Amino acid sequence: MKAFRFIPDKCDICRKCEEACAMVCGTSEKQSGKHVPHIRICQGPQGPFLRLCKHCEDSPCVDACIVESLQRGPDGLVIQDESRCIGCFMCNMVCPHGAMKTIMSKEKAFKCTLMCGKTETPTCVYACDRGALFFEDLRAHNNRIRREKIKELPKR
Repeated sequence: MKAFRFIPDKCDICRKCEEACAMVCGTSEKQSGKHVPHIRICQGPQGPFLRLCKHCEDSPCVDACIVESLQRGPDGLVIQDESRCIGCFMCNMVCPHGAMKTIMSKEKAFKCTLMCGKTETPTCVYACDRGALFFEDLRAHNNRIRREKIKELPKR
């Protein structure tokens, strides 16, 4: 399954990914008229980090959603039907990644569903011109890293 990969050393917190997400994919307009991005880049003590839905295999948000606004899709992604959300915010409380967004004026919770943009690559990845954000098959990426490490090992 494809997933986001973030390289903090390349991120200068320019927020272009957030802006692109808000313009193309952002949902739940605030009272101010601005859309809220699904992706957030935050600054931590060790540097920038990505706050975004990780589409967890065990997905506690899906289990906590009492109206089934959040469901596991056929491709394994956690998808959301915002029209079903009743604003109980249980999903927000149980999300281990802080990926659920809430807009109190709309009394709704929402998240990234990877359904934005016109191609398979999300808009936020296209907007990142620093090379800090990727959307790729993580198994292939991890296998590449393992092969490189094996080549570095001394031969017997």
